[in-house]
Amino acid sequence: MTERHEIFEKINELARNIDADFEFSDIEQIEEFLDDFENQQYEEYDEIERLYNELMELSYYDEEESDQ
Repeated sequence: MTERHEIFEKINELARNIDADFEFSDIEQIEEFLDDFENQQYEEYDEIERLYNELMELSYYDEEESDQ
């Protein structure tokens, strides 16, 4: 299991605490969630945002490696 996959699993676990049927399958869905002001009310929001930032860092390093 890749680190990226593990982060998605953690994010989805947090999302299930908000709504049992909710699951993120791509980064765009996470961005939509974070951009929706109403979602800031959930205690899981900050942790989902932190994990999203980790995903972005991994994507950045993946792009750097592929450019070499």
